[in-house]
Amino acid sequence: MARTPGDPRSTRQRILDAARRISAERGYKGTTLAMIQKEAGVHPGSFYWHFEDKDALFAALVRYAYAESRPMVDHLGPGDAANPVKVVLDSIVDNPARHGLWRFNVQLMLDADMQQSKTAEEIRTLREITQRALTSAWLDLVPPRVLAEVPELPVRMADFSLATVEGCILSRVAGTPRDEAFITAVATAVMARMVTLACEEVGEPVPEFFRERAAGIETLVLGRPAGVDLSGPAT
Repeated sequence: MARTPGDPRSTRQRILDAARRISAERGYKGTTLAMIQKEAGVHPGSFYWHFEDKDALFAALVRYAYAESRPMVDHLGPGDAANPVKVVLDSIVDNPARHGLWRFNVQLMLDADMQQSKTAEEIRTLREITQRALTSAWLDLVPPRVLAEVPELPVRMADFSLATVEGCILSRVAGTPRDEAFITAVATAVMARMVTLACEEVGEPVPEFFRERAAGIETLVLGRPAGVDLSGPAT
């Protein structure tokens, strides 16, 4: 295959941008290579110089979109908010690039034909990275002995927080958004309760950060005035 003239980086970027625009409206299956090539203004030979096939293109699109939006989650710290799960959710849904990526990911992961694809593998990697980002700041505050003796704690916290965030995003994609402030506040309190129980099991003092947030679950469920506002800034 002959090399195409021009700046290869510019051509590759045009293809990625065209794929993202079209797939946002048509989804993966409704987006054809012919559409992408026409939108990007490239010949088939130029396309195949950069991407082996449609699956390779969309795998690259997932990597590109995530790299473009990733810093919004990476900047989360343990004292940034009393409800860190809501902070992460907002960093996704309030960022058009990242929200669009998650919408696309949901569509692909529900497609049985895509489960063994390169694109699906990139999405699974993205989810694992996001799981770690959701709890990494909190884990710095957990006593090392607790993490050593209850090694399943970080996994349980990450699974629970990601399921909460993905559930809220899926509701938005379906056009039926829920009470995200309440749902994420409960999730935050439950995760804090996980740490509290683990500390008590090991015999380590419970850090005040987690004790305050764990106490909020009773307030949320019973609807009584809270000593700690889980939806506002940390104090």
